[in-house]
Formats: sequence, structure tokens, C-alpha cells
Amino acid sequence: MSAVLYLLYVRTFQQSGFLSPIILFIIYVVIALTDLADGIIARKYNMVTELGKELDPMADKVLVFLMLFAFYRISLLPLWVIIPIFGRDIYVNYLRKRSKTLEITFKTSNIAKAKTAIQMTFIGAVLAIPAIMDLKIPDRFYNFLADLVSGPTIMITMIIIMVFTVYTGVDYYVKFRKEISQLNS
Repeated sequence: MSAVLYLLYVRTFQQSGFLSPIILFIIYVVIALTDLADGIIARKYNMVTELGKELDPMADKVLVFLMLFAFYRISLLPLWVIIPIFGRDIYVNYLRKRSKTLEITFKTSNIAKAKTAIQMTFIGAVLAIPAIMDLKIPDRFYNFLADLVSGPTIMITMIIIMVFTVYTGVDYYVKFRKEISQLNS
């Protein structure tokens, strides 16, 4: 579904009027909610599996990366703000695999869960703004939203998210090193 949303989003900006921003936003919300529901159901009915523990974060990463890359493709974000996020995710995935090999516990931290929620909320907001602008809204509100999209707000917000994302990667590294130290002592 993430790849479909990516393709539809990029196509909509390449070919004006291809698809309504409202439809794109709804698709995103459906993807995000099904991901959330899937986790809740798995925990509630004790259906959590090792495969699910690996695939769920991977699905989140794919959705986030594809949408951030789509924002790059339409010139909303520069590539330099996306690459550290992608690099962090690759590195944390490496730490996760290495921990499994060394039989070290590697749990998703609360700060990393917050990072994912913030990234998803940012993407949802960026998708929601054009959707709202498509509706009949007062000119003042429309202009406010237009300023959000074209002004520095999105870029500043994304830089903050990038820094926070990298911080969560450093946090994982510190915890990993601590586990390794305890293993060696």
C-alpha cells in the first residue's frame, strides 16, 4: 500500500488533477490506521510473532521513507534532510540483527516509538494541508495553509524531526554498547 500511495502522490503532483489530495490523505490515514490496528489486535489476542516484530517496524520505515522521498520528488524537502533518517533506520536495523546474533535483548524504545509517531503525524499533516485547501474554506484560512506549505515551517519542522530521529539512533547505539559491555564483563 505504501508504494501505491507514493506513486499516486508523485503522479498527482506531476499531472495536476490526477487525484484529489483528499483521496491521497484518506489512503494515508487508512494505511496508518490499519498498521496501528494490526499491532493492537496482535497484542490484545496474544498473536505477537517474531516475524511480526520484524515486519511491523519495517512497514513503518517503508511508509515514512517513501513519503519523505515523495516530498523530495515534488521539491518540498531537500534530499539532505531525508538521508540521515534513512541512514539511521539502516543502522538501527543492523544493531537489531547484531543483537539477535549476540543474543542481546533489543526492544523498540519508547523514544523510538515517539519518533515514529512524530514522523507519521508530520506526513499526515503535509498530506492533510492540500486536502483541506481543496475544500471550501475561508480565504484567510486558505492563505494560512498556503503559507505553511510554501514557507519555512515544513522545512524547520522536518529538520527538528531529522535531528530527533538521529538522536534515537544514537540512543540505540549507546544502549547496544552498554549491553555489549555487560556481556563482556
